[in-house]
Amino acid sequence: MNIEEYWSDIDSRLENLLGNGYVKLPSLKMLNLEHIASNISDEMGSLTFKELGSHHKNFLQALSIDKYLTPKLHNIAKNCFSYKGNFSNQYHIARKVEPGNTKEMYRAHFDSHLFTMVLPLKIPKLAQDGTAGDLIYFPYARKVPTNEFSNFFGKAYYKRFASKEGMEKFSLNHQKRIDNFKDYEPLLFVGNTTLHTNYPVSLGCSSYRLTLLAHFFDPSPKVGIGGLLRFIRNR
Repeated sequence: MNIEEYWSDIDSRLENLLGNGYVKLPSLKMLNLEHIASNISDEMGSLTFKELGSHHKNFLQALSIDKYLTPKLHNIAKNCFSYKGNFSNQYHIARKVEPGNTKEMYRAHFDSHLFTMVLPLKIPKLAQDGTAGDLIYFPYARKVPTNEFSNFFGKAYYKRFASKEGMEKFSLNHQKRIDNFKDYEPLLFVGNTTLHTNYPVSLGCSSYRLTLLAHFFDPSPKVGIGGLLRFIRNR
């Protein structure tokens, strides 16, 4: 499959994005994911997060995201969310979680960007009981923030659910979805209305878990809560 074929049905897929709050994209299995993941992992070293390294950037360019996807998302942002920002307002970060990492789990949050895409590059297998870092997400868990104050206080309010017990409690009254990404199909969702987090990557996992997180169009000002949190993360 060439890249043009990969994106051939993107219009029909995006029709479901706003209705459901999320949509799956075709599998990335046609790519040499093991080689790509190894290069990005080597570039990250011991880091859990790294913003747009050179191999990460090369992968996004090879997938032609800015040619086939970003312009369509930009139109949706303008027409449906009154977004007035630039096409280039994007934030790309790699997330690598080693088996036994006790920090990267149940950190439930909303993104500041309008759209978030999770691109799975290396999903570990379980050799014994446990979890492999599956994504837990709740589409349209809140309304679109109307301003920076509602965004900030909304994020603060939902932090009460940022734990295993909190997720179980939240699941009682909200539709929970879980994606293990074993199909290597990227997930695209409305980032600032979808509460999401991850199960832990247990010690019994066969390898680290590597995903690329692509965020599109933060309607907040540069000095807003989203920019502040990204600054703290990248220090």
